[in-house]
Amino acid sequence: MKNKIRLGLVLVMLLIVTACGDRNQTALNESSALVPSQIEVAMTETISASIVLQEEGKVLTTISKDVTAQEGQNLLEIMEENYDLTAKDGFISVIEGYEQNEKEGKYWLYTINGQEATVGAADYIMEDQDVIVWNLDGF
Repeated sequence: MKNKIRLGLVLVMLLIVTACGDRNQTALNESSALVPSQIEVAMTETISASIVLQEEGKVLTTISKDVTAQEGQNLLEIMEENYDLTAKDGFISVIEGYEQNEKEGKYWLYTINGQEATVGAADYIMEDQDVIVWNLDGF
């Protein structure tokens, strides 16, 4: 009879240890599953770009600069973060006090890596190593 009781106690203990072990493993697996998503949020890509400002083709060296931004930001957002500017409906009219002049036909236009822009600043998503040249000039 004592042997049956001992055997029963041993089986109960094994069952308890096994059940507790499974719960801990499940909890460990669940917490491990959260780590990659947390890392993704923390590892948002950062890009670097150069912004060159010109007036009638002359570089305004005091306000041209290299900038960093989060991947997926558009050019207008990056300009707003780095410059004092006036924009309306996605079009920039004043950058650091340099204002376009409709009477003289002088407007802020930009190129991307040497190519004329085909979209407004609010629609252009910046890419790493872009060189943006803004020129205040007539056309």
